[in-house]
Amino acid sequence: MQQRNVARELGLVVASIAVLVHWLDPSPALLATVLVAATAAAATAPLVGEWRPWRMPLIPMVFPALAAFSIAGIARVLSPMPWLALDFLLGWAVLAWAFSLETAPDVLMATEDPAASADGAVAAGMAAAPAVRRRPKRRAEYGLAQIIADPVIVNTPELMPHPRPLAVRFTGLGLAFLGFVAAGALVPGGLALVRESLNSTQLAEFVALNAMVAGGVGYRLASLTSPYRSDRIVRIVATGQYVVAVAVAAAFLRTLGLPRLFVPALLMLVAYMVTAVRESQDPLKENYPLLQELAMLGLAAVTVIVWGMLAR
Repeated sequence: MQQRNVARELGLVVASIAVLVHWLDPSPALLATVLVAATAAAATAPLVGEWRPWRMPLIPMVFPALAAFSIAGIARVLSPMPWLALDFLLGWAVLAWAFSLETAPDVLMATEDPAASADGAVAAGMAAAPAVRRRPKRRAEYGLAQIIADPVIVNTPELMPHPRPLAVRFTGLGLAFLGFVAAGALVPGGLALVRESLNSTQLAEFVALNAMVAGGVGYRLASLTSPYRSDRIVRIVATGQYVVAVAVAAAFLRTLGLPRLFVPALLMLVAYMVTAVRESQDPLKENYPLLQELAMLGLAAVTVIVWGMLAR
């Protein structure tokens, strides 16, 4: 209960600061949004008893940072009353949920007690005897080499697997949509009601912000199946996959001049499709249900694009 109260208080403080971005000019607003997101990420550390955020794994910091980024970015395009107040209230709730999801007692208990983890394989791996690494050390009395054995814990997780992976996936996709909306709001003309062209600088900013949001979501979702320190390269590769897919889609979709929320919704669909392909247990060519699902989603995306172009 105490943990939930602290999460709500942190959400209140961060959301209160984030909505103030509404009154800033575009360039300072972007900088302030990044700082607010970094503050939300750093605020995760005290909830788990760590007062040095740089010592914390990046994994639990992603969702609070994305939530704060979304609140600040969306505040840019809302009128002060009543929509900005609604953004504050919903942003407070989303931030509190993100904090509690990453620092809930069951998550922390799993981190401290590997035997209590729901993943038996991980628990067995943690309980196994550590490997031994042998290294030479010069003996002072004779100048001869002496073999020293150091225990090495192999394949240790940065965090234990999350006990609620479905909640993490839903939260990730929801924050992806909100983050894509915020990315469009932070770029002048990023969310278009009519066909408006962006100059090269604005288009580059638009693509970069959407790619940053996708990379954060991809990193967090990849950690569900790759939580180990040795899997960092896997998470980095997954981040690149999300970034490339969303960046290409953002550049293409923005040139079509689709109405306001069409582009964020389609980019969230792209993120979902990348997640489905990455988490498929079977090779893509042999996974016929997944191919059928992707085909239906692709058809739906084309229908939405045509609808949006006709509705301009």
